[in-house]
Amino acid sequence: MQRKGFGVISALIIMLLVATLMVIVVKFSFVTVKHTGDSYLQQRAQLFMQSAIENSIQAIEGYDRKANNGCLEHMTFEDEDKRFTANVDVLRYYCYDLNDCPCGNAVKISTPESHGYVLLKVTVESNTSNPKNNDKKIKLEKITLQRP
Repeated sequence: MQRKGFGVISALIIMLLVATLMVIVVKFSFVTVKHTGDSYLQQRAQLFMQSAIENSIQAIEGYDRKANNGCLEHMTFEDEDKRFTANVDVLRYYCYDLNDCPCGNAVKISTPESHGYVLLKVTVESNTSNPKNNDKKIKLEKITLQRP
């Protein structure tokens, strides 16, 4: 009689252990899928940031400072899927001759080799209303020194 009762209790304990193990596996799978999605979105934002930096450099190169009586100070870019927006602020223009840079944020430098460098602050934000972003809020900021 004691053997039958012990077998039922053992079976219940084993079923409880298996159920607990299954819950842990499902939770781990959910966390893994969420992490993979977040990593993918983060990498897309970083790639978009690099693209925004390159587009900013091209915009600065093609901008006629003398005809426009000034320099570019702010640019905004949006990716084609409208998942991310990049705001680029030109913090400093480094110029050997300030006559070439009619900018309020131009800094005179003493070496002609460094003429034309710009200090950019780039901010990339995800668009939470885009269904592809799954309501994830990502904000990346980078300050970089570039030569157009």
